[in-house]
Amino acid sequence: MVMGGVVLLVLALAGWYLLQQQSSAISNKSLAMASGSASNTSSKQPKVVITGLMNTGKTALWCHLRFSQTSVKSAAPMTQTSMALNIAEAYVNETRALLVDVPGHQKFHFDRTTQLSQARAVVFVVDSAQLAKNTREAAECLYEVLANQHVQEKEVPVLVVCNKQDDPLALANTRIQALLEDEIDRLRGSRQAGLDSVQDTAYDDAAAEERARDFLGFEGKRFAFEDVVSPVQFNEATMVVGHDAGGLEQIERWIADALQN
Repeated sequence: MVMGGVVLLVLALAGWYLLQQQSSAISNKSLAMASGSASNTSSKQPKVVITGLMNTGKTALWCHLRFSQTSVKSAAPMTQTSMALNIAEAYVNETRALLVDVPGHQKFHFDRTTQLSQARAVVFVVDSAQLAKNTREAAECLYEVLANQHVQEKEVPVLVVCNKQDDPLALANTRIQALLEDEIDRLRGSRQAGLDSVQDTAYDDAAAEERARDFLGFEGKRFAFEDVVSPVQFNEATMVVGHDAGGLEQIERWIADALQN
């Protein structure tokens, strides 16, 4: 009886150990995906970063893309404000993609910067019905995306999704583009003034490079998205499946094209 009890105890401990090892492996894999430290280099990862302000529909879009080629895709998912990164591999238009949904809260600024440094494509989501009220915040967030060093060096394509077109108050994508261009044009001057005030005391080649990279567009010319290094495209959409505004299929095609180029 004693020997039998010892054998059972040993088997139980062995099973517990194997379970712990498996759980640890799964956790490490998830952490590697989130931090970009997976075995594949970041330049080879088909990473699509979905970002923007809070409550614009980023997670709903992430869910749609994640299940776009499965039987789960039937209706717009009910989501809540994300308080953590959502990461999943999926096939978008038969193209493998690593989808990263970055919460819009300011405390995730570092996470957004980290994910952008490994991005192959960026989807920036705005609330078409609320943009007129938060143009400044949206422009600041989009400015950070376009001024990101990796985004500029790799000329990472950016798609601005003008979401919630089913709302009667939604602005057209042309109007949204004009509002963001005007606001970024104003931001550009204030950001450069801020950098100049800091760099006056210690101006070197690195500081000059940072100043040049942070300036979007051309000196002496009003800001326009066509003047930035990365190709920027605007697309109207709604997460309400079957709505006339649609736009989801165009987003899927854009992502597939961006990852294949």
